Amino acid sequence: MSSRAKRAFFLTLAVALLFASGMALRPLQDMRSEYDLSNQPVEGLSPQLALATQMLGWGRGLIIDVIWIRMESLKQHDRYFELVQLADWACKLAPRFPEVWDIQSWNLAYNVSCRLSYLPDRWTWVHSGIELLRDYGIPLNPFSSMLYERLAWTYFHKIGEQDDQAHFFYKQRFGLLMHEVLGGEGDRQILEAYAAAPRTKEELLRDPQVQALWTECKALGFDIVDGFFEWYKITPSVPGPVYQALNRVPTIEPLKRIAVYARARRLREEYKLDPRKMLAVAEQFPNDKGEPAPFDWRTPYPHAIYWAAAGLEKLDELEDRTWQKFGRFSIVPKFADTEKEPWREEDKLFEFRRINLQRVIYASMQSLVAHGRLLFDTKGRLMLEVGTDYRFADATLPLYKQTMEGHAERFQSGIRDAYRNFLRRGVIEFYLMGDVKKSMEYFNILIKEFPNEAAGLTYDEYRRFRMKWNSRDMTTGQARTLVAGLLVQGFFALGCNAEDKAAVFEAEAKGRVAEWNADAVQSLRGTVRYNNLREAVLIDILTGRARFPEDVRAVLEKRLTERTGDEAIQRILHNVRAAQQ
Repeated sequence: MSSRAKRAFFLTLAVALLFASGMALRPLQDMRSEYDLSNQPVEGLSPQLALATQMLGWGRGLIIDVIWIRMESLKQHDRYFELVQLADWACKLAPRFPEVWDIQSWNLAYNVSCRLSYLPDRWTWVHSGIELLRDYGIPLNPFSSMLYERLAWTYFHKIGEQDDQAHFFYKQRFGLLMHEVLGGEGDRQILEAYAAAPRTKEELLRDPQVQALWTECKALGFDIVDGFFEWYKITPSVPGPVYQALNRVPTIEPLKRIAVYARARRLREEYKLDPRKMLAVAEQFPNDKGEPAPFDWRTPYPHAIYWAAAGLEKLDELEDRTWQKFGRFSIVPKFADTEKEPWREEDKLFEFRRINLQRVIYASMQSLVAHGRLLFDTKGRLMLEVGTDYRFADATLPLYKQTMEGHAERFQSGIRDAYRNFLRRGVIEFYLMGDVKKSMEYFNILIKEFPNEAAGLTYDEYRRFRMKWNSRDMTTGQARTLVAGLLVQGFFALGCNAEDKAAVFEAEAKGRVAEWNADAVQSLRGTVRYNNLREAVLIDILTGRARFPEDVRAVLEKRLTERTGDEAIQRILHNVRAAQQ
């Protein structure tokens, strides 16, 4: 064969092979997507990082290793501000490496924030840690249970709990953000309205009244649909005539529909919260009447539960996909017992991940009961007091048993201890709140689940034994609960016209507060604010959150009205009546 013929043959063969490889590209890309092997470029890269990513290719892994080693060095020397920039590069160079996002969010929310004394700056870093996971880390790693757990934990622990001295400021800022987007606490009725809201602006403007109002505002130089929150917050960017146009009576109904659309859109797009899933989460934790949990979404605990539940949902999906891939390639893992069917149930691969997410859920519900009652004013500002919220107690009980089921003994012991402590507290605290029936119910559950707990004691004997608390061994939260319980008993006695008994309870509550606060100075514990606690307890009673009989509550309100010299009591009565109207 001549050299020219050889060149023609090889050229033809090369073209044929090139064409064949091109035909195989699409199936290969589909397989990469199916098996989560694709690595799409990440937006937001600086020109330097983008150049390094494109030019170095596989060498990018070496850069990440160098950055990771440097990060560890900076961490050991507590140089967190420098660490933040390196971690940001690592996140962009390895966007599908969940550990990088996890470390970066922890540094922002915990390490860097705690180094600042100015509270607004501290909150900025905490919120940045949340946004990093919620807006970037989780969308890029949708099946990483680690990131869902970290996000849920930040809501639960950093904002919800009291380990950080700035936790009240965090709660207040977070409450303001959520009050703005929800327009209140986010009850079931409003969430259903958000779930049914139009998904696009075009769909909203099909409403003739909304279209007319939007057109009128546009003529005045303002888009009321896209700029709803600018109008809501009365910003200078809104022309004065717009306010006049929107204050007319005929605009009220279309403006309400615009508000529902704008709030629902912001909830989905900015906070990554689906109103339908928020409703579903509440339905998972019914109260003793079978009603969905009355979550106040301005508090951090429902958000921790939401993201932990989302993580469990993704984890279940990942587990199913994993076993489908094992089965497709006829792979049987070493830990599987092939004589049992199905063998995948013998697997403990996902157990540790699942138990961590479940722990966040029952811990959040437990904290809702212990100190999840946060009081907000009409503008969404948090009043500096927390209290118990026993509406979530019955929904929390089954979580302990559900979490223990299907898990190894090494995981069950800690959950069992938490379950026993929750029942112990229920026996005492329901008694202090005047609900003896519920207290006895929890006592019966306690001795059934833990037969050795009461050691043959009757209900009254056990209750007296458990109530012999040494104030030095109590936490500040337990001290508040005890004082609140005494105040409830005092108000109940006053509602029964037992004024002498009410005075005894009030004196006992004041004595406990004085004793605790005197010791708190030396022991560096938090103080108990008697007036704030009395206000919180009274609001719960008058609004029906504390389960007083109607006749008792009516007598109590009458007796309190007669106390004209107590300005605080009169102010509370006035505010409650105004809110009810």
